[in-house]
Amino acid sequence: MRKTAATILTLGLLWIGYIVWPLYDLSVLVRAIGTRDVDTVTRHVYFDAVRKSLTSQIVAAYTRRTGTHISPLAQSMAAAALAIADPVVNKLISPEALSELLAVGWPMAVVADPPPGTVGVSASTVGSIWQIFGDSEYGIGRFEVTVPASLPLRQRFHLTFQLLQWRWQLVGVILPDNIQNLLADEVVKAMQAPAQKR
Repeated sequence: MRKTAATILTLGLLWIGYIVWPLYDLSVLVRAIGTRDVDTVTRHVYFDAVRKSLTSQIVAAYTRRTGTHISPLAQSMAAAALAIADPVVNKLISPEALSELLAVGWPMAVVADPPPGTVGVSASTVGSIWQIFGDSEYGIGRFEVTVPASLPLRQRFHLTFQLLQWRWQLVGVILPDNIQNLLADEVVKAMQAPAQKR
């Protein structure tokens, strides 16, 4: 009986630890973003994966906004996607630029004026522990959360974390629709600029 109780207690503690661990790493990242602590942001973000995440969203938004047809195969190929989105993604992928994007809620490195209704991710907007837990999904080695809690779901950032090297690292950022459209419009401008010079 004691062995069964000890096993249940151990499993319960492991389960609680597994639930709390990504929440703790999320709070560390949010604090680092707020204070612009580049070293901590660098340790908690897997930039190659975030670059792919942002690139695919910008390419998809570009095709929606322009009506251009790009085959799904071409969209998934990194070379084709990077050729279209690289001018904008390069401005977002540094630790400083990503911190700024998440902290203020829009890509200041790309567009100076804030779109209406933007709210950044900070300790005050991320929500209570219960709101974060309610807005999150857990998987094996995977944690997803939508923030800020005060905004409607379509206006939130969808953050995906993965357990890498015994640390929860940010591997994906799904931008709100209005920010995706804003970035797609910037890609259109960047692509039209060389054509106008000819």
